[in-house]
Amino acid sequence: MRYSNWWRKHRRMFHEYFQLRVVPAYYPIQMKATSTLLQQLLQSPDGIFHHVRHHAGSIIMKTVYGYDVNPNCDQFVGLVDRAAESVRITGNVGTFLVDYIPILQYLPRWFPEEPFIYTSQSVDNGVVPPSLVFVNLAKMKNIEVSERKTYLEVIWNTASVAFSGSGADTTVSTVLSTILAFLLYPEVQAKVQAELDAVVGHARLPNFDDRAQLPYINAVVLEALRWNPALPMGVDHRCVKEDVYRGYHIPADMAILRFLCPFMLIPLVGATVVGNVWAILHDEKDYPNPLVFDPDRFMPGDGKEPQPEPIAAFGFGRRIYPGRHLALNTVWIVIASMAATLSFSKAVDSEGHTVEPSDTYTDGFVSFPEPFKCTIKAHSAQAEALIDLAEF
Repeated sequence: MRYSNWWRKHRRMFHEYFQLRVVPAYYPIQMKATSTLLQQLLQSPDGIFHHVRHHAGSIIMKTVYGYDVNPNCDQFVGLVDRAAESVRITGNVGTFLVDYIPILQYLPRWFPEEPFIYTSQSVDNGVVPPSLVFVNLAKMKNIEVSERKTYLEVIWNTASVAFSGSGADTTVSTVLSTILAFLLYPEVQAKVQAELDAVVGHARLPNFDDRAQLPYINAVVLEALRWNPALPMGVDHRCVKEDVYRGYHIPADMAILRFLCPFMLIPLVGATVVGNVWAILHDEKDYPNPLVFDPDRFMPGDGKEPQPEPIAAFGFGRRIYPGRHLALNTVWIVIASMAATLSFSKAVDSEGHTVEPSDTYTDGFVSFPEPFKCTIKAHSAQAEALIDLAEF
């Protein structure tokens, strides 16, 4: 979607619901989902990848559609993952065929239909809690009848982006990267747990009020985003004005495509520009020893300045991911809650040999750790009781 009034309408709606001053309203949703995740990890640690995905999907369904998921197996969470998988398969926005052949945008938008209908019907029945879709459908009664169709389309599209966009995948990838780092760098896990013991103690779970007193956990979140970013090549951008960067000419008109494909309806405005997020976040000038998971790089001390925060993990400029505040909060409460109650260690096979986890990642638009096994145990009987009783 080009930068235009139409784009701004979508951006404004998304921003209103996920901006920094609004996201604290979702703390209870995130904490409740995290309590379920802790229980699932303790009960069936072999399903770690499934549990983390289910957790991210449940938060999306609640914040966007006001829907409470089934903690075991939920049809809508399955749809979230299928929609996200579609994004992973089709690749970057700049390589998806619909971006180049406009007629394809009129294909049926199947993936967000069911949850959208659920919320619409629930609004009519007065039985749904506030959510992005609910709040904006309620606003329609104050909009001119002639403008309602357009407004409804903006709601649909905005919900679809939240439903199938990269937000859930970023959360899933970052949480899994942190668990992998705990296995490969046990000293990091020990340091996180020591900070939690000193600040939170053992009688309760951490909450967002503890955040300012847990700087090392904040640093772990930043390092997980930097170490292996979920979107290593970012999201493609299109150059709408001719430009020159370090002597390289970036055209605004793809003349070669017009010559090769004169019969196709291809928008020929602007070359595709790829922001190599992985390279930016592994630049040794900013991040010495970039392949090492080292949260201390974001900790001030000993007269040194912390290294730059890895904001590039969420994109650039006015198209930076607007759901980043919700995503960061989700990752933070998950890491803090897991470390406060659970210990992650390398798996052991049937013969008693340690199973070394792979440190490789999947290829594609979104990158995840390759599946790995690990041992997950509660710190103590008291920690296990906290998990069992946690309802927030």
